[in-house]
Amino acid sequence: MKLFSSVFMFSKQAVKGFISKRVERWLSKRVPGNYEHELSNRNIFIMPTRFGFAYLFFDVLLFLLGTNYQNNTILLLSYLLASLFITVMMHSFYNLSQLTFSSSAKQFTFAKQQAYFPITIKAKKTHFNLNFQHIIKNLPSLKKAQSQKTQSQKVNIEQCNTGEHQVVLPYLADNRGVHQLGRVKVFSEYSLGLFITWAMLDFSHQLVVFPQPKKLRSNHNYLSDLNDTPKSQSNNYLASAGIDDFSELKNYIVGESQARIAWKQLARGQGKLSKHYQNQQGSLRWLKLSNMPNIDIEAQLSCLCFLILEYSKSEHDFGLLLDANLSSITNNKNQPHMLKIVPSSGYQHQQNCLIALAEFKHDMVD
Repeated sequence: MKLFSSVFMFSKQAVKGFISKRVERWLSKRVPGNYEHELSNRNIFIMPTRFGFAYLFFDVLLFLLGTNYQNNTILLLSYLLASLFITVMMHSFYNLSQLTFSSSAKQFTFAKQQAYFPITIKAKKTHFNLNFQHIIKNLPSLKKAQSQKTQSQKVNIEQCNTGEHQVVLPYLADNRGVHQLGRVKVFSEYSLGLFITWAMLDFSHQLVVFPQPKKLRSNHNYLSDLNDTPKSQSNNYLASAGIDDFSELKNYIVGESQARIAWKQLARGQGKLSKHYQNQQGSLRWLKLSNMPNIDIEAQLSCLCFLILEYSKSEHDFGLLLDANLSSITNNKNQPHMLKIVPSSGYQHQQNCLIALAEFKHDMVD
């Protein structure tokens, strides 16, 4: 009996997977991914709701009764209900048509934090009861309903007037990584709830989730040379900032750090200048994954995330070295996993380092 049940479940999942792939392939051809979508008869789908099917069954039943007993009053009532059914179907379709949606494809956030995808709506007429929700794919069947409730929330607009509007679609990411959020379902049950009209729009929404920053209690210096360990460092990072030598004075550029302004020259009336420094040879400092004070790789990545944010605030140069050993995966002890980002500073360098942490693969992923 158990063998029969397991075979039945396997075949059921295989059929569902096959149908899902066929539907997704058909949707990709009919509604391809794009930054902007305009709703028309090509990408709008309509189907009766449960209440709509019950209404239709009752109308058919009235028609059969009127025909059987040759009662013109009952036949007239069934015709009126049928005409109302068709009218509501057309009204539901036109409520969703002529809408234009546009949205940016990529967003960034930290684990356990809410991300928001803004969707711009352009309406040529008034629309009612618009709902938006991400359709999450590739989730375990037992946790799929719960994940959709906690990760992708439904957003409702009761009335969308003529003009341009914006709706924000939230998404809660539990784990770091690059999440492909799939299509956005735009649907409505206006009017009377007899039909549900929907569109499956692909904005190629991608969410890059950084590790959740884990604060380090000690002021230990985790910046080191390529061949050093943190134990060889006795001072904290701020104390080691003096390794840079003064190079020259240049005209101040708007946006540079206030700490680089040459205040003495400014007080003397020589103009607003900024100090520029040059690293001594061999003084490049690195943040290493292997130097983080934890055994768990996810915790080490969280510590690295915290240090990247802290060191970026001080606007000092640092590099990132992800040097975890993945011999348990590759079965080759001489093949470590390594990713290196050369020392630099600034917002773009910070983003590059955080994205590297989000995309880092190891044996605990999946």
